[in-house]
Amino acid sequence: MTEPHLLSEVTDGVLRLTLNRPEKLNALTGEMISDLLGAVADGAARTDVRVIVITGAGRGFCAGMDLAIISGRVGGQTNVAVPEGAAPPQFGDDVGPPVGLAAHLRFGSFLSTRKPIIAAVNGVAVGFGLAIALHCDIRLAARSASFNTTFARLGVPAEQGVGWLLPRLVGPAVAADLLFAPRKVGADEAQRIGLVNHLLNDEGFDDEVMEYARNIAANSAPRALAVMKAQIWGYQDLSYDEALEDTDREIKINTATADFREAISSYVNKQAPRFTAH
Repeated sequence: MTEPHLLSEVTDGVLRLTLNRPEKLNALTGEMISDLLGAVADGAARTDVRVIVITGAGRGFCAGMDLAIISGRVGGQTNVAVPEGAAPPQFGDDVGPPVGLAAHLRFGSFLSTRKPIIAAVNGVAVGFGLAIALHCDIRLAARSASFNTTFARLGVPAEQGVGWLLPRLVGPAVAADLLFAPRKVGADEAQRIGLVNHLLNDEGFDDEVMEYARNIAANSAPRALAVMKAQIWGYQDLSYDEALEDTDREIKINTATADFREAISSYVNKQAPRFTAH
């Protein structure tokens, strides 16, 4: 029986999604993209999921689109929408400021998902693989991991939102360097320029990623996380005054929740919080 190309597992509030074509460095097919988008949407709706981790099987994170697909895509687009019928998110657009992105098209749905998404980059991340990593909120990389912006070499501009995200993450000048002169960027350089949050040792990488994700799932109030994620992506196009006004509104809502009372009580009593997302 053929193994599925996307593996899914929930442990301690963390949904771990693993791209599973190790013999192809997890190069993507259209079906894999649809499955990934659907799995993230389902994770957003599940009450037992508080953090989502995306990683790759074997020695690669994702080598981009399968070359066989790219060669047959001349003049076309890879527009894959979030599958119809995907469960509504646990925290919808009414939690936090609106995120004015293509929330139902391709990887833009990662940014509007009101739960933290972590890219666990265990190996090479190229093209669409880089796009997946950039659309995650946090990037953890193994020391052997590498990144490559191959778009110009393949005769296309930065696609799948990379042209919007990369300058915001590393600055316009660094983004221009990476896009105009595509090359392999090692994990050390990726962290130095702000592409990666933390570097982890190859040995024990998966365990360290899960420990990081479990800490968020256990110790951060779910609704507060949902609002903060929307603030990060939604406030970029607002003035300071508009963002402050929205924050004041959200503070009033959050401080009326059971999780706020639990947060204060557990903090004062030096106990682990027991958040219920209420």
